[in-house]
Amino acid sequence: MEKCSWCDGIGKFKQPNDEEKYSDAFDKYDAQGIFNMEECRAKALKEVGYTLVKCSHCNGIGEI
Repeated sequence: MEKCSWCDGIGKFKQPNDEEKYSDAFDKYDAQGIFNMEECRAKALKEVGYTLVKCSHCNGIGEI
């Protein structure tokens, strides 16, 4: 089986607490052109906060 790319194989997904603010924060970091997608996501999640939820793509098992 292959590791789930949505949750990095841990079965939990970091869901932003506020999707709109997360999108704005992600775009802000992405527009700078110095961060890759993972770094933009991590910075935006840190800024708006997140909740760990069961990954809906792998049903929480970490593999697809």
